[in-house]
Amino acid sequence: MKEKNSGTWLEGKLKRLSMLEPYTFPELWNAKIEHSEPLIKLDANENYFIPKELISKILREVASEVDLRLYPVAEYKQLTEVLAKKLKVPPESIVMGSGSSQLIDAIIYSFAKPRDKVVSLKPSFSLYRMRSKVHGVKFVEVPLNDDLSMDSESVLKAAGKSGVIFICSPNNPTGNQFPQESVLSIVESFPGLVVLDEAYVDFADFSLITKIIEYQNLVVLRSFSKTYGIAGGRLGYLVANTELAELLRSRVLRPYSVSSVTLRVALKLLENHDTLMPYIEGLKEERKVLQRALNGLSGIEVFDSKTNFILVNVLTDDGSLGDKLASRRIYIRKIGKIFTKGYAYRITVGLPEMNSRLVEELKALI
Repeated sequence: MKEKNSGTWLEGKLKRLSMLEPYTFPELWNAKIEHSEPLIKLDANENYFIPKELISKILREVASEVDLRLYPVAEYKQLTEVLAKKLKVPPESIVMGSGSSQLIDAIIYSFAKPRDKVVSLKPSFSLYRMRSKVHGVKFVEVPLNDDLSMDSESVLKAAGKSGVIFICSPNNPTGNQFPQESVLSIVESFPGLVVLDEAYVDFADFSLITKIIEYQNLVVLRSFSKTYGIAGGRLGYLVANTELAELLRSRVLRPYSVSSVTLRVALKLLENHDTLMPYIEGLKEERKVLQRALNGLSGIEVFDSKTNFILVNVLTDDGSLGDKLASRRIYIRKIGKIFTKGYAYRITVGLPEMNSRLVEELKALI
């Protein structure tokens, strides 16, 4: 009898988990790694412009400096202080996490349960929706306008008087940055928490990160994956009022969640920020080149971008174009039918030779 009851309980739990939305890994997850043809991976917004050799050099330096027998207390403090100085915010306002995804989890757990809800835009970063459902929190999406702008009044109406609003700006996957006034009007009017995800802000025009000093209900998310090219290092951080930050850091997040190696690598990259900026500018210039090339293809709508990727809508496609490119070892991210006609894709801005090959294959396929 005990075994039967135990099985029934476990089966119920497993059934609940099976009903959750799975995360769709980039195409490479299901691809064969060994292949004679070169792989062009433009589906995960990784930054190829930061030289691999530079990161490898820093890793070798860190390997000789870090004592892995010790917990990463000193590294956390050092990185926080340097980052605070650069951002012009108090060090106590910064919280590090194992990628911004861990911080998204912590925010939903802390501020959207048990009866509050999470509100975000559609389309936007899928993790807000997915992690809300994992936590059993009601999730509401507010569609963007036809021109991909945000309707602040609709967001506030959907949110009501409590919970969490996630605004990704520049937005993933649309690539556009919402005006400062639109974002701040929500922050000023909403009594709950507003999380502004600025993962791509170093490719954009402005940041609102210092506004956390003025607004107690504003949290800004950032990532080292995009700007500094260490997606594999898994390092994100949030900036918020000091009380909120301290409670998340000491009460909610698990201790030592970021390795001393990752923290020290990030510190060295941050100290070389001015040296790295030409690579970011190079990416932005290549973004223009790729946009012009894509605009030269018939049957494709190309949207302006403030990120390291470009959203396109292929007017006569049903999703098969992505499969055809994958068969040629070129991977771009399927977004789906977000417009009245066509099928949308998100394309990472790769190195010039990667983008040239992509455009040539698109010419042959469309």
